[in-house]
Amino acid sequence: MKLYIAQMKILPGNVQANMQTMKSALDRARAADADCIVFPRYALTGPTNRALPVDWAEIRKYAGTMPFFLSGDALDDSPLHGIAHVTHGRDFYTVGRREEENREFSHLAKDSAMPIVCVNGVGTDNTGKNIYALAGGSRVFDCDGKIVFEMPLFSEADAVVEFNDGQVQADVESAKPYPSEIAEIHDALVFMIRENLKMFHISRMVIGASGGIDSAVSAALYAEAIGPENVYLVNMPTRFNSDTTKNAARDLAENLGTPYMVAPISDIIESVCHTLERCSFVRNDTVMKVAGINHENLQARTRSASILSTVASVVGAGVTCNGNKSEAMVGYCTLYGDTCGVMCALGDLWKTQVYALARYINRDKEIIPTASIDIPASAELSEAMNVDEGKGDPILYPYHDKLFAMWVEKGVSLEFTEKLAMEGMICESLGVDAAYFKAHLPTVEAVIEDMRLWYRRFKGLALAKRIQFPPILSVSGHAFGGEYRESQVSA
Repeated sequence: MKLYIAQMKILPGNVQANMQTMKSALDRARAADADCIVFPRYALTGPTNRALPVDWAEIRKYAGTMPFFLSGDALDDSPLHGIAHVTHGRDFYTVGRREEENREFSHLAKDSAMPIVCVNGVGTDNTGKNIYALAGGSRVFDCDGKIVFEMPLFSEADAVVEFNDGQVQADVESAKPYPSEIAEIHDALVFMIRENLKMFHISRMVIGASGGIDSAVSAALYAEAIGPENVYLVNMPTRFNSDTTKNAARDLAENLGTPYMVAPISDIIESVCHTLERCSFVRNDTVMKVAGINHENLQARTRSASILSTVASVVGAGVTCNGNKSEAMVGYCTLYGDTCGVMCALGDLWKTQVYALARYINRDKEIIPTASIDIPASAELSEAMNVDEGKGDPILYPYHDKLFAMWVEKGVSLEFTEKLAMEGMICESLGVDAAYFKAHLPTVEAVIEDMRLWYRRFKGLALAKRIQFPPILSVSGHAFGGEYRESQVSA
């Protein structure tokens, strides 16, 4: 018996377009003289719109005598019964879980003494708050639980598989495995950016290029997804920005071949400050002097809400949020400032993953400037953030990323991590370099105080900021607003 596997692109909620894709696949299956065809689950609606009403009469009529499956659900009597078990992978793609899923299907094939056909769709879907990849990677397991062949991730594909007396034969070359998890993350992000901007009818993007690592990695991803000519980089310096980062932003644009502009914002900042200093409230004596954290936030809001949004309007583009998961976790970002954007490409990546992604992007040649990787991560909003003096963010990323991940991804409590610290087990438990850790947090008291500070932020104002983040490209299975549905629970 010959089975036709259709790893098709699914457009969320677009029943008619998906119907046409299924019809085209049926035509190819007939041409291949297949006995039946299998589609991904929710092929007509997409996973998040599966409650949409669907009239199956049209596709049944078009299929005629060709039996078909929707990855596990036969809509007609199928000759596959007793020959192979048809199933599907997870609805949404999650980096690092594929091997676990393969083990599950392998055991199922051996236990049932029956081949397993796992069929997945390709495309993206979203909940409004999170964007997910439908990654493809359909595969077939023989009765011994071995993978006969595997389709590529992030692209449409078809295959004909023949079953004879429990033997499985596929006349197709198996896709090559990814060399690393970060390589897979890279392709997933580029794929989701491309597909979603296409769905949003956005062909150009404006990115604030600070010279730092986050904006550099975002720019590289967008340039690969939609072409460098469609990515507009804007550097917006003040007196706090070093020549090091300004030059890095310029070099990034040259390496990518993107349009680039320098738009100083000091005059705008000072104008707002001077205007407010001349103003006062009625029935309140607060002096409107903009200084300290308020001055820092004004810079961030001016860059995004004023400059980048206006540039995007002029060139007919969208604006991206460059924030990462570490910053979102503790609210190290400015509402209506660097949290602005139509989507957040790095929002499900810890800062240390962003650095790993930069190194992967530079695997063949320098795209991300070395300076962006080597300098301390810094917002450069005050003298206290001078990168040339080694000053940067208050987050100790090699340590805090692992601590934050323990709280979010493993559901560990603050009390538990405090206990680890008091027992002298925190470095061993997290896999953190002890010398680095001691250099920054030399006493148990300092460690406990630091933990409580960040946990309060995590459960406090940072929550309000995360709820207002733009849609996050999700890859981890623990994305804020997605699987981690914190906006619906009390701290």
